[in-house]
Amino acid sequence: MDSLDHMLTDPLELGPCGDGHGTRIMEDCLLGGTRVSLPEDLLEDPEIFFDVVSLSTWQEVLSDSQREHLQQFLPHFPEDGIEQQNELILALFSGENFRFGNPLHIAQKLFRDTEPAESDFV
Repeated sequence: MDSLDHMLTDPLELGPCGDGHGTRIMEDCLLGGTRVSLPEDLLEDPEIFFDVVSLSTWQEVLSDSQREHLQQFLPHFPEDGIEQQNELILALFSGENFRFGNPLHIAQKLFRDTEPAESDFV
């Protein structure tokens, strides 16, 4: 995850929030083997989550090297591999069902519904 390390380790700017205290509630998550703190609203509010985890983020925010790194985790196809991966990315971000649901929708539901135990981060 070398190309994404800075995204996972750089502190987020914590500006004023609606609660008036100037701090956001952060939740610890494990992404692969890396522990990161993410804003609770990002994890629990589907509207915010899908505004961030979106095709426009993929196309306009991530660099070519970041997209290439993430594409390593997609299935590899013997013929027309890049074209089929691009179709897969479009299907993923458009909410298409992949046999048992859409992985992004499943992940967001798990983020929203799961309370991690402290032992998950040891």
